[in-house]
Amino acid sequence: MIKHQYQFPIESERISFRLLTEDDMKAWEAFFTDNPHLHFVGILDPKSPEEESKVWVERQMKRYGETGVGILAACLKETGELIGNAGIIWRDDVLGEERFEIGYSVIPKYWKQGFASEMAIRLREYFEEHKIDNKVISIINVDNVGSQKVALKNGMQRKTEFEFLNTPCYIYEREFN
Repeated sequence: MIKHQYQFPIESERISFRLLTEDDMKAWEAFFTDNPHLHFVGILDPKSPEEESKVWVERQMKRYGETGVGILAACLKETGELIGNAGIIWRDDVLGEERFEIGYSVIPKYWKQGFASEMAIRLREYFEEHKIDNKVISIINVDNVGSQKVALKNGMQRKTEFEFLNTPCYIYEREFN
């Protein structure tokens, strides 16, 4: 069931967002190459970067068709280069509740440049502008301190700890009026 249909353009200061396509699979392989933090996104036994990228991109394309939302390609405005993914995900069972989640991932060579915060904040602003729901969450591994800081910068508060994708995670949440 379609929950929301993205309205483009979606842009921040340095980034433009668009739907992922099969053409992004090669560039997205960089996320799965020499990345010691794949367990933060639920990948506990990684296959090849090619296989992981294909699964990831196809999952998002399926989400677009089923719910209208999913993780988007995050590209540098200046060059069009794919630097990460960020978007809104429909979760039909988070501790028994249906929730929208803001997710974000950055290709390792672009870490520590503020891109994760820029992406997450822009998607939260989009979420709020389009009045998608009265609350949004981010699900973050308990050891992923970097993403926890991003969630706090995004005006979210840490709530519950629970098991998600076979790993301990926190729910960060933001409510809207």
